[in-house]
Amino acid sequence: MPVVLEAIDKMTTSEKFDTMNYLWSSLSVVQSDMVPAWHRQALEKTEARVASGIERPIAWGAAKEIIKNAFPS
Repeated sequence: MPVVLEAIDKMTTSEKFDTMNYLWSSLSVVQSDMVPAWHRQALEKTEARVASGIERPIAWGAAKEIIKNAFPS
């Protein structure tokens, strides 16, 4: 097992969350050339729909309710 995985296993829950936050922040500033072309195109299409008023952003809580209602248990 790689050393980093062993270290993660020994972390407290708080340390694991701090590490996840650090990794997420680090990934958030990744160069745009690392984003796959298909993903960049999908984002551009979404941005165009929002800019034209065809689509509008909604709060994550509202989105979860829509998804939950679309796929009832």
